[in-house]
Amino acid sequence: MVKNDPSVTLASDPMWFDRVMVRGFYLGVDAVKRDGLTINDQGSIALQNKASVEIAKGLSALRHGLTSPGGVVNYIVKRPGADSLSRLTLSANDDGALGVHADLGRRFGRDRQFGVRLNGAADKLRNHVPGYQGDKQFVSGAFEWQAGDALLLEADIEHQRSDKQGPGSPNVLWWNTLAEARAAFSRLDAKSYAAQDWAVEPNRQTYLGARATYQLGEQWKLALAGHRARLARDQRSINPRATRPNGEYDASLYFSPDQERNNSSLQLVLEGDLRSAALAHALAVGVDSVRRDMVYGDGFSGPIGQGNLFAPRPIADPAPVVGAAYLANRADQRALFATDTISLGEQWQVFGGLRHTRIAIHSGSASGVLRKTYDKAATTPALGLLFKPVPGMSLYASYAEGLEQGGTAPLGSSNQNQVMNPLDSRQLELGAKAELGGALLTGALFQIDKGLEYTNADKLYVQDGSQLHQGVEVTLGGPLTRNLRLLAGAAWLKARVDETANLSLIGKRPQGVPAWQANLFADYALGALLPGLSLNGGAYYGGKKAVDLHNTWMAGAYLRLDAGVRYEQALASGQRVVLRLTVENLADRRYLANTNGGALTFGAPRSARASLAMDF
Repeated sequence: MVKNDPSVTLASDPMWFDRVMVRGFYLGVDAVKRDGLTINDQGSIALQNKASVEIAKGLSALRHGLTSPGGVVNYIVKRPGADSLSRLTLSANDDGALGVHADLGRRFGRDRQFGVRLNGAADKLRNHVPGYQGDKQFVSGAFEWQAGDALLLEADIEHQRSDKQGPGSPNVLWWNTLAEARAAFSRLDAKSYAAQDWAVEPNRQTYLGARATYQLGEQWKLALAGHRARLARDQRSINPRATRPNGEYDASLYFSPDQERNNSSLQLVLEGDLRSAALAHALAVGVDSVRRDMVYGDGFSGPIGQGNLFAPRPIADPAPVVGAAYLANRADQRALFATDTISLGEQWQVFGGLRHTRIAIHSGSASGVLRKTYDKAATTPALGLLFKPVPGMSLYASYAEGLEQGGTAPLGSSNQNQVMNPLDSRQLELGAKAELGGALLTGALFQIDKGLEYTNADKLYVQDGSQLHQGVEVTLGGPLTRNLRLLAGAAWLKARVDETANLSLIGKRPQGVPAWQANLFADYALGALLPGLSLNGGAYYGGKKAVDLHNTWMAGAYLRLDAGVRYEQALASGQRVVLRLTVENLADRRYLANTNGGALTFGAPRSARASLAMDF
């Protein structure tokens, strides 16, 4: 979904959940949104009912509250359209995965004021890891009622069930020393996982959303939105320890059943236009509230036997008995915000905004007592200036400050699962956008600094110091000719630890952050040869990435090639059939896609995916 953006990199194993890094910063849980409201994504987000996935780069705390300084990922839900829709999609890959997805949309009523959009899907999960298996089911509904000329009411619900193995990709923490991990690296590849057949992790995700929009005359509108997200899962993670050169390891199990990640959001926003003399104001004033609860028990963490990375063998399920889960962490966020975009004629715009946020964090225990561990308020500004020298071109400069929720200590650290305090950040950005026919050329120069988190030599996850990211990104996207569509981009990023009590880290590059990334994707329509046929291909370059904190091990750069074909045929009934075939990593290149936190997550080997979409 995001491989054609040069500022986005993989941040976690995709068999775990869908996390990315933007501008070199890990997007934590508060940077993941659904229709603009916070959710928890610790399970793969279903895409069958999503119309688009938006990535807003840079600080966006003004409208989104606690977020990563790298940006925000926002999943936009499909809504009922003006026309009826009945679509069935079948999909498969060369590892044996199969999927079916139905998408239905209808409008009802004398004035077609009622709309409904239903999606349902079922998948058999298979991939390149030997023995990996699982299944997933999904259902959703989006409902709309135009209750008069001024009032629009919307509601939606979705639920996903998945049961799959939780294989763990290699990490430098699996070995006693970094030298041992480097020595073993030549024998590792995309199939080197530690997994057991019984280590299945059930995951249940439910999202409820509602929105009311009231038009207050021609210039003003009031929108009230609420969202409830619940994620329930059992975690069974196999963690190798003291791995030897021959692949033998001491297996440790982290077992924590009955976990929950629950989010509640409520937002009220008044937006409108106001003209004052020669100035035009676009105003927004709002309040919002977010509560995030994390439920888990003390769990079991301990040795369960020995395994081998290169010659996997079964380990008996210890079936440990653990205590009940409890509310372990609660984060409350309450905020007021106001923005004003002032237009001074046709060429100039000035933007300004303030957000006042109070954050309270509570730590829980098995006794049921919540203890407040953090309670502070902050006011964060955002300022911007935009100039349009000619039609179709704009230049801008901006400054913003923000807050983000601190990270959670990872598995393997001595304080694993500890939720850290919020961190502040600052950003300066200069940029330009220009329309070139139907294509859009963009460029940005930015500097962002934020607090630093890492696992120290004592395996303790700490907040200490700051990191500074300075970068340039350029993208070009859109149709260049009637038959050729291009998506191209490049990003250069100078990321370094700026200050910390651990002097040996100053000036080092954060783990998992390449200095260079670039992509080139082209789609060419072969209508003259066969109407509806198009070919596409992509080239993706990733620069060197630090594996360890001290940059003594840098994962090599890589160039990956993809190719695909798409065929669309209109039926006599006016419906259509679309066939897609994609082959990724054509050269079967072995490369590290992610080293964040010391991970050794390889990119997938050569793989093929196909789908057939039919309207009926």
